[in-house]
Amino acid sequence: MAGVYNAAYFLIEDDVKLASLIQTFLLKHGYTIDVFNTAEAYRSSEITFMPSLIICDVMLPDGNGFELISQLKEKYSCPVIFLTALDSVQSQIKGLNLGAYDYLVKPIKPELLLAKIKTIIAHTVGQDNFSHQIDILRIDTKKRDIYFHNTALNLNESEFEIIAYLAKNTPQPVSREVLFKHVIGREYDGLDRAIDLKISRLRKKLKETISDQKEALDIKSVRGKGYSLDISKI
Repeated sequence: MAGVYNAAYFLIEDDVKLASLIQTFLLKHGYTIDVFNTAEAYRSSEITFMPSLIICDVMLPDGNGFELISQLKEKYSCPVIFLTALDSVQSQIKGLNLGAYDYLVKPIKPELLLAKIKTIIAHTVGQDNFSHQIDILRIDTKKRDIYFHNTALNLNESEFEIIAYLAKNTPQPVSREVLFKHVIGREYDGLDRAIDLKISRLRKKLKETISDQKEALDIKSVRGKGYSLDISKI
């Protein structure tokens, strides 16, 4: 669903029914969430984007969330929260000491989980209206515009979402499937070229808007991997 920023999450949860419930609920609120039912499913997956938040169970059929968190934090800078049935004080302290941002005890109402997620994202992404700086690119999600060397790009909603999402994942490329789902709002069927057309028009618009700058802002096609944001000298 377009309009949601920093809304791509991982859920590592072996309870298939609960994982499906959480995924369905968050999707309805515009949050993209990838579900892994085992530690191995997560490790063997081909991840195409950087998550903004990771929700992880502690008791997994093939591992332990307390052991997995070190791998998660080594690879990703986003907050990790535990969602588990282990409700002892000792377990909660251990989880927090290992670097978890929060420790939530099952069962938890989806509405409360969503409220927790929103609070965590607001606190960790930043306080300045979720604005952030990537080199010479400034993204203001309140005004829904992006500035390159302080020049407003005057983007429409889908153009804003494309650049903001690619910037969030830089330097890793984002697959066509993930970008399509995030911007267009539905699953990619393998044939629809809507995202490619939007990117083609956006490339032309960027070239025209910032033609007088010393650097160029472009969206590169990475063979077999998708799209990535590129800032280079002219």
